[in-house]
Amino acid sequence: MISIQLPNGRQYEFRHVVFDYNGTLAEDGRMSDDVRQLLAELATKVHVAVITADTFGLVHQELAAVPGVELLILAKDQDGTEKARHVQEWGAERTVVVGNGTNDQPMFFIAGLKICVLGPEGVSTGVLAAANIVVRSPADAIRLLLQPKRLIATLRA
Repeated sequence: MISIQLPNGRQYEFRHVVFDYNGTLAEDGRMSDDVRQLLAELATKVHVAVITADTFGLVHQELAAVPGVELLILAKDQDGTEKARHVQEWGAERTVVVGNGTNDQPMFFIAGLKICVLGPEGVSTGVLAAANIVVRSPADAIRLLLQPKRLIATLRA
């Protein structure tokens, strides 16, 4: 579990982290070794899920060596409501979502913490507007979750 106590008394307790894949964890379908290692470390602390339509067809290969990560492949015609359904099922208030695209918006609207990755593919303005935090890379997002005290300054009221 990831626990964060803010100075105003607000307490966050996250048990799930849901990642979009392409444009968030991966660029052109490929993840860096650094991101793989960080994901594996995060998966020892919380339930980690990657939900993707797998545009490049590489997600199985790229996540094969990452223990503890649940992979959910969506149909190519999904609009993001399926991602939100999973977040709701796991408990939206106990879930962190990490994404960048329009199909991530439905899960961004309901999750307890929303992290937008502004990487080489850019970011949907809807996700940007719904985000609590914007980071430069997937590694930055994962490191925030691994060292949650870093989140206090950003989230405090």
